[in-house]
Amino acid sequence: MNRTFGVVVGAFALVLLAWSPLGEAAGRSVATFARNAGAVNGIKASRKPVPGRLLPLGRNGKFPSSVVPTVRGARGADGAQGPRGTDGTAGPAGAPGAAGPAGPPGPPGPASQRVNLDVPANTRETQILNLGGLVLRGACSAAGDLSVEASSAVNNAKASVFLIADNPANVPAYVEDDDLDTTDRFDFLGSNDDDAAGTLVYRAPGGTVYVSVSFLAEQVSVAGANRCIFGGTATVAPSN
Repeated sequence: MNRTFGVVVGAFALVLLAWSPLGEAAGRSVATFARNAGAVNGIKASRKPVPGRLLPLGRNGKFPSSVVPTVRGARGADGAQGPRGTDGTAGPAGAPGAAGPAGPPGPPGPASQRVNLDVPANTRETQILNLGGLVLRGACSAAGDLSVEASSAVNNAKASVFLIADNPANVPAYVEDDDLDTTDRFDFLGSNDDDAAGTLVYRAPGGTVYVSVSFLAEQVSVAGANRCIFGGTATVAPSN
């Protein structure tokens, strides 16, 4: 059988099969398969999300985000705190801040006052100090004899004096008045009224105020004229 004859016979056989009942059934199956070639169980596929169609996975093996539910669920409970990390390096110092307001004033400190008496002979008594309750008065007699007396602005005060004078014995002297009142005249120099130096400490009743006076006492003659000198520094320390 030559090749041409075989082709003709094959074509004739297909025509006969198509007109036969068996051929008709086979044709319907082929047509149905062709119509459902792009569907699974009758559901067609689509490359884009379309209602009622199948959607293939993307190249990353996942569905597109547009078809994945985005509703966030309820927040879970907080986990346990992790361990503390290492401290970082200290940063640079910041600029100085503005100055704060001034604080309240502190208690008063000791106050000092100069004491000075430098008068010629025959000078009547004059007040040379009134500080913290201690009152000092000085005078120079006609013969040039110095006298200094202490009194108090309040009763029941106390005054103690330690001094040393350039006398023949050069012996230190200590005198006091344990009950110095307003009317008292405590002559604490006495006979040690020349070439002498010392300290007087005054105590107000109850120790509320202390006054300390560092002094010197001199009787001099200048150009044949006698003069009396008493001076120093008085410091008061009130109670806080």
